[in-house]
Formats: sequence, C-alpha cells, structure tokens
Amino acid sequence: MNDTFVNPYTFVPFPKAGPHRCEPHGHLGQGELLSGKLVLTLHARTPLLIREMNDTKRAEPDLPRRPDGTPIIPGSSLKGALRSLHETLTGSCLRVFDEDFVPGYRDPASTEKSGKRHMAIVERHDSEDTPPVLRVCDKGSTEARLRQEELARLHREEEPLTSGDRLKVDFDDESGRPVRAHHHSEGEWVVLLSDASARKQHQPYYAHIRSFTGESPKQQLQQEVWDDFRSAVENADELRTAQQGKRDEQDPFTEVTFTHVPKGRKAEQGTRYELGRRHLASKRLRPGQPVWVTTKSNGEIDSLRLGMLGRHAGKYPAGDRVRPELLPCRDHEELCPSCRLFGSADTAGKDSEKAQQRSYRGHVRVGDAVALDEVTPWSVTLPPMGIPRPGAGQFYLVNDAKVRGNAAVDPPLREWGSAADQGDQPRDLRGRKHYWHTPTENGGKPSRAEARKHQLNSDMTSEAKLFPTGTRFTVTIAFTDVDEVQLGGLLACLSPSSVLGGELWQHVGGGRPLGLGSCTFELDEHASEIRRSGARYGAAQEPVDPSPERFRAEFQSWMRQQAPAAHELWPQLRKALSPNTVNPNSVWYPPGAYWNQQDSENFDRGYEFWKRTSGTELSSKTANPRIGYPLLALPDIDEQNQELPIIPNAQGGDEEKSEKLPNQMWPPSNRRSGTRDNANRKNHPKGKRR
Repeated sequence: MNDTFVNPYTFVPFPKAGPHRCEPHGHLGQGELLSGKLVLTLHARTPLLIREMNDTKRAEPDLPRRPDGTPIIPGSSLKGALRSLHETLTGSCLRVFDEDFVPGYRDPASTEKSGKRHMAIVERHDSEDTPPVLRVCDKGSTEARLRQEELARLHREEEPLTSGDRLKVDFDDESGRPVRAHHHSEGEWVVLLSDASARKQHQPYYAHIRSFTGESPKQQLQQEVWDDFRSAVENADELRTAQQGKRDEQDPFTEVTFTHVPKGRKAEQGTRYELGRRHLASKRLRPGQPVWVTTKSNGEIDSLRLGMLGRHAGKYPAGDRVRPELLPCRDHEELCPSCRLFGSADTAGKDSEKAQQRSYRGHVRVGDAVALDEVTPWSVTLPPMGIPRPGAGQFYLVNDAKVRGNAAVDPPLREWGSAADQGDQPRDLRGRKHYWHTPTENGGKPSRAEARKHQLNSDMTSEAKLFPTGTRFTVTIAFTDVDEVQLGGLLACLSPSSVLGGELWQHVGGGRPLGLGSCTFELDEHASEIRRSGARYGAAQEPVDPSPERFRAEFQSWMRQQAPAAHELWPQLRKALSPNTVNPNSVWYPPGAYWNQQDSENFDRGYEFWKRTSGTELSSKTANPRIGYPLLALPDIDEQNQELPIIPNAQGGDEEKSEKLPNQMWPPSNRRSGTRDNANRKNHPKGKRR
C-alpha cells in the first residue's frame, strides 16, 4: 500500500440509451394515484458537514438549527441528495449540467508564444465586460530577474513588496545581472511577483523586472482579445467561490512565499522566503498591475495573460460530450423519471424569443431532518477544498485502450481538444460522479477531513462544525399524486440496498471528498401513511397495502422493461454506494510522496502525478508514442483494483528517482496498445451531437 492510493471519486457510466420520457401525471388530484407521507430515521455513518443557512455574521460556525436551537439538516439538502441518486438509479437527464463548460489549461513551458511575451502595465480597467487600457513596458529593455534573497530583503527591510511596485535597480558591472533594488516612486523598473506553489523547490525563485518609463502609448484591448483572456482565466483556481467569499473583495492580493530546497538536501533543510504580495487571478484588473502580452508587428496587443506561460481554453464543450438525449429536459410534457417526480425547471426559456413556461412542479416535499438526541458538534479546520476539475481528462473523460499509455505531441492527451478526441465526435464524459464511502474505525473523524499543520495558513481552509458519527435524525417526506412505480423509486432512493442488494450508504451535505456525509435511512412503516389521492375528497377508495416491498417490486419491474439501459448499470451503482468497495485508509487525492511520509507537506502536493500522467510527449524525434508522460486513466468502476501509483515529487537530489514511473501504471491489456497516429492526428472539426 505504501506506493499506491485510491482516488476519492469514481464514475458510474451514463446509460447507452436516453431516459424514458413521457407526460407527467399533473396536479389535478387523480383519485387512483397515491399520496401520503414517509417517516424515516436518518443515521450518520460518518461525520456530516451541513453548513449554516444565511448566517454570515456569526464569529464561529455552528450547526444549522431551528429557532428553538434544535440541530437540523435542511430539507433542501436532503432533497438534492435524493434526487441525485434517483437520477443515477433511473438513468434520468443531467438536470444540473453546464452544456457550455470548457476547461482552461496552463500553457506548456515550450509554447512558442511564451518566449515572445512582453510585460505591460494596466492603466485603467472599468469593468469585467469592457477591455482594459494597458501600456507595454519599454521594448528592448533587459529581461532581468531579481533573486529570492533580494526580494525577501526588500520586502522585509524597506517596505512591503507588491507586484507592480516601481524600483530603482543596481546591476553588477561584469555580469549585468541585478543585485540590489530599492523602492522608489519614480523608479524605472517594475517587478512582477507570480505564484510560487507549483515551482520546483530545488530551483531558486526569481521575479521578472522590466524597464517602464510610461512613455509607450496607451492601448485599449480589442474586445476579442479580452474575451479570449476571460475564457482562458475562467477556471483559474483563484476564481473559486470558496476563496472569493472568504477574503475581502477590496483586497485583491495574496502573499507569495517559497521554500527553497537545494539539490541533495531534504525538505526540512529548506529555507522559507516571504517575498511579497501578488495580484489574485481576476477578470477585473487593477491599475498598476503587471501582466503579460504579445504584440503584432505594428505593436498592437493580440493576447493577454496573467502569467508568462498564461492559460488557454480547451475545445468541444461539455454539451458535445454527452448524448443529446441525456441533456436536461426542456419540454414539460416530455419528462424523464426524475423530472416527473421531483420537478423540472426550464432554464433555457428565458432566452427564447417567445415567453413560455415549461417548468413542472414536483410531487415530493422533504422536511427538515431534526436531531433526535442532544448533539455535541465536532469542531474541525477543514483542509483546502477546490471545485471539481473536469479538465483533468485522464479522469473525467472516456479514454479507450488506443489512448491510454500514449504520449502526444501537443497539447497533452488529457486536454479537451487534444489528439485523443478522434473521429467526428470528441471523447465522452465519464459518467455520473460518486465519492467512495470511507468508514473510520470507531466512528472517528477521517484523517483527510482535518487541515494539516502546513495547510493552516492557506486562504482555502475553513472552520466548521460537524454532526458526529452516530447522530440520529427524524425526517418526514410528503408525496402527492404519484403512481406505484414512482413511489417505489422514491423508496429505492431511501433504501438502495433493498433493490441493489448488499450494505449501501448514501451521501448528504458537504465534505464528500474528505470522507464526510455518509448516511442511511430507516423507514418507520407504522408512522408512514399511504392512501389513494381520491380519499382526500371523501371518495370511496380501497385501502392501500402499505408494504414498501410491493412498490419497490413495481419499480424494479418497470426499470427492466422501460429503462433497461439504466437497469444494466445497477451493479456499478451498487459498487459505488458500498462502504466495503475500497480500503478507506488508501483513499486520498494524488499524493506527492509515499504513505510513510504522510505527515509531510510534500505528501499533499500532487503536481507530479498530474504532470506525469497527462499524455505529454517530451521529444518529437522518436516514433515511440510512449516517450514522455503517458496518459494514465482513472480505473473504470468495473475494475476490481481501483489503486493508482503514487508518483513522488522531486525533492532536491531526488529528481532523477521520480523520472521512472511504475510499470503498473498501464493495465497489462493496454501496455502494447496505441499507434503513432493517435499522437499525430489533428484536432477534428467540431462535431455536434444534436
């Protein structure tokens, strides 16, 4: 186990056919339909992370509570979790889905434009929608850089150093290199501090400086250049909602620190430098902010990036990577099983030429889950958590045997729009995402749910209160005007074990990547009520057999007949919901060191894994498609072994040791697959699936 790990999430594939769509029952109170309530007990199998509702003034976080102080799980949280499971179970539409999403990527260091970028200074920027006004730094000025020791001294001894500051710089007479710098409001040099988190620790940190007299003409970017920049920066880490909500919007800066570990030394022997402040990634640039641009022969700016390497957008949006029939329901008279039961919102109607209402109100109302016993919350500092990264194509896209284990020329095979997107259609999305359940011994907190010492100063950590493992809640779910199959599907979501078999858990709330949120529901048949809808109006109705097995059997029979493609995927869903599928102690996001170094900062730096599994070819002089960093795909959920190799980061003199990847990276059936054509194939024209 020391050299392998299991990724926290997996994918249940999309069914090979679209969902069964038909007209819903409506809300006219058809007498033969079913109405009533289900009373359940919710059991927390791991700690639950449920954020407070609409309370940003509290100094410390707390559990969500009713006005009388009783801890609760809001019904909206429960309903969202139940609907998500129902969509997978029935093969329904992708209700929450951004069809236009395209990921952004960092430019490779070898990109042609990176060597032709010039530094420019923001003169003015009025809004995110309008292009900024820039001045390009003096052409032909020395491309100089200040070393980490001088940056740290300047930041410490003179005044805090901020990217964009004006400096007076002294140069060595023999080498021509800058050796000393001082703050000066009329200095002819501007410094640019960049993010240090992804830099190799054995190489010193340098900051670019450029001559800037302010004599170059002002340029307002063309709208297409600005739109290209906004698209490229769209998925930058620092635009994540969690971070934007935590920091003061008036403070666009973050601290730059770097730990230098010379070759041959261990990580603990490194020197930590506090270098200054840099601008956070944003679509609103600040006056005086240094940026990177390229220009045409006439001096007109034709590209803008925040870093020397910058970012670029992938190709073929998410909507082109799933079958059209899986896209969200649009017609309120033709709805998938989940939309018929839980409701459907027409999110596209507002942009149409005709004002139309195509939404549909659901038939299920989920009440708050109220704690049955006194709750003593667990306090925790959560580690940094980011948004999902669908741009990691080695995990999020379907990679067949011809692609796995191969390297590409440019761009890397992991990218959306690389040579791996062959033929008339790009690679499909992998499926619906599910996080592994990872129970802990004696019901304790998962180790990855607590921020580690080296993470405590991160802007992305947050304080939280957790419901402890073993907490019990009571919850009532009301339903109106549903048929036997729909009620059976709802019961199946509340107890997937009853239709899939085995011990199965569900997820509720946040923190699923950290091992939080696992729970089960227990139905109280005596307190629950099931009746014919017509009985509400005094009509004579035969009594309804309240046995849940009857309705689940109706649902299973309907699935086999009307939705066989989704029914075929039930074994995969059972595997995703089981708490016994993977070893809980092996689950972690890609580590940067072996498990015996789990307490180190390097363990939580997974850059090397993503770099060395990206499908990047290092040399174009060979006909071997595996030279470089071959593409490593996330194991299919059908595979018995879900382990992946740990690829340790290079530390000082250990860089050579990390070059060779374990042979187990490629499944035996794939080690000899692939041809050179896969790497050389050009990007195909955009192929719509509609």
